[in-house]
Amino acid sequence: MSLAGTMRYFIGLATDQLLPHQCLLCGRFCFDRGVCASCWDGAWPISAPLCHRCGRPLAHALPDHLCGQCWLAPPPLAAIRAGFVYNDFSRALILPFKHGDALHLTPVLGRFVTRHFNAMNDPGSLVIPIPLHRRRYLLRRYNQSAELARWLAATDTFAPNMLQRRHHNKSQAGLSRLRRKNNVAGIFSVPHKYRDILSGRPVILVDDVMASGATLAAAARCLLAAGSGPVKGLVVARVL
Repeated sequence: MSLAGTMRYFIGLATDQLLPHQCLLCGRFCFDRGVCASCWDGAWPISAPLCHRCGRPLAHALPDHLCGQCWLAPPPLAAIRAGFVYNDFSRALILPFKHGDALHLTPVLGRFVTRHFNAMNDPGSLVIPIPLHRRRYLLRRYNQSAELARWLAATDTFAPNMLQRRHHNKSQAGLSRLRRKNNVAGIFSVPHKYRDILSGRPVILVDDVMASGATLAAAARCLLAAGSGPVKGLVVARVL
């Protein structure tokens, strides 16, 4: 660790001891810059056993490590991992981050998925956020997935412009699995000027929430068609 990094570490350690922190959910005192023990009881972190392909939590380990859905119809992504199941706990953090300008939550959510990111970060990987259409970007003023990807990635692997959204589609909320798939079909593209950089390189796609997986699948198909290496997906939370 560099001298500057060592100083930041000890300053942060001293600050944690001297200054009280508030829970991001209930506002009560907590010992870390996150959530208190009481609120953490509502979390549903995802850990083994899980499907090695889509990351779905399993009741028990299976011989082939695949859930029934991936065994019958595997997604185009080599692996998908999520920090949490999408429930009241994760929703209370993600919705302000996504819609409420709560960018101070970026390092908190980033730390929740760092272990998964490190495990899937192969040499040469590009870290690509799911893009917003420019209309939605102008309304929101930031892309929450890009902010999370920026926090996780090294500067030279963060590639926010590698994948673009060709047209504005309706929100996926409330749509059936089939309508979600149709809603995102063909909406992504890879600009020709980036294809040489993308060629053969593994990719980590970053998003906030996975519901049916249709958005990640559409983005992965686009990247693979443009010549990328294996594509993996990372989200803060997923719907079961």
